[in-house]
Amino acid sequence: MFFPVRPKDPGLINQAVNLSRPGKAERDELRREQIVSAARLCVVRNGFHAASMAQIARQSGMSVGQIYRYFPSKEAIIHAIVQRIVNRRLEWLAAGGTEQDLPGILASRSFDDGLLDADDRVLLLEVTAEATRNPEVAEICRKADAQLHAQAVAALRQDHPGLSKEEATARVELLAVLYGGSVFRAVMEQHADPTRLAALYREVIERLIPGLSPRRAAQGDMSQ
Repeated sequence: MFFPVRPKDPGLINQAVNLSRPGKAERDELRREQIVSAARLCVVRNGFHAASMAQIARQSGMSVGQIYRYFPSKEAIIHAIVQRIVNRRLEWLAAGGTEQDLPGILASRSFDDGLLDADDRVLLLEVTAEATRNPEVAEICRKADAQLHAQAVAALRQDHPGLSKEEATARVELLAVLYGGSVFRAVMEQHADPTRLAALYREVIERLIPGLSPRRAAQGDMSQ
């Protein structure tokens, strides 16, 4: 017959339990990630407005009341979604990124650039559209874009030290417009031959910034 043996030092058991159990701060962060992941799915599937707090709660397996402990509003959740995307892009840009054929990407609208997955692009398009109606979301977009734009300007000046800050800022802005516009056009019919279009993009970009490293281009536009 098995008889439980009382340990000589009960504190050892408590210590082991404490070591295996996450602290409150870690548990809270895990909860936030759970909510943000659920909100991402809801917005991608149903759009910004249809993604209600009740729907996010069901997707996350939590109650609406629990969600409000971590995020005071849906806008606060959207801010967290956008900031996580921005952080990934800033890390990618700081690390140097990967070489890409930017004219080919723009011409073919095949935005497999290693920065964003398909869900990220849907999310940013949804958030950008909401920003035209919701001042709080618009401010989220402005702040995120400012972070990305500043990092892109710094990266461009590092590659091209002869450029002033003002010149680099203008060039990043124009590249961002080219890239962001192509992303929005991706839902429309492609009217031009991609090969011919790529040649035109290459001419424009090379004239704008001779020898531009593709990995530095168009990182300051939230509509990517």
